[in-house]
Amino acid sequence: TLVPQRAFLFSESLRDNILLGGDDDALLDEVIRLAALDVDVDALPNGVQTQVGESGVTLSGGQRQRTALARGLARDHSVLLLDDVLSAVDHSTEQELIASLQSQSPTPTTVIVAHRLAALKHADHIVVLDHGRIAEQGTHAELIERPGFYRDTWLHQIAQNPELEVENG
Repeated sequence: TLVPQRAFLFSESLRDNILLGGDDDALLDEVIRLAALDVDVDALPNGVQTQVGESGVTLSGGQRQRTALARGLARDHSVLLLDDVLSAVDHSTEQELIASLQSQSPTPTTVIVAHRLAALKHADHIVVLDHGRIAEQGTHAELIERPGFYRDTWLHQIAQNPELEVENG
């Protein structure tokens, strides 16, 4: 299942945008929780029945991305491809989402495309691409130990956001 960074949302309810015509409310509650949308849903005027407007205009960028993530999680999948779907969420929500994805049982194979490296810390294997070619690969710990694009990017990102160094080493 592909979850793109900018998924199209229909001018329907949040519920309909996640379930796409399905009617499994237990699944809806679960994917809303996994996508860290539960607090947002509680704040919406009509909860999951709130109309999101054309392309999700009534939602923030992070809410739109997490709605797309919930939609992807609601699909039957053995592989989940997340195409930079964490780019519009704050750091703490990003970490909550990563932990949530790791808690799934059974855990699907998950491929995360990301520019913010904190999202990759717990990945089993990281592949760094440069112009379509593999430039580096390894674990987060391995990649920050050796010179290269990954380490340079990591150092730049922790300089911009020092709490990443404490949380992610």
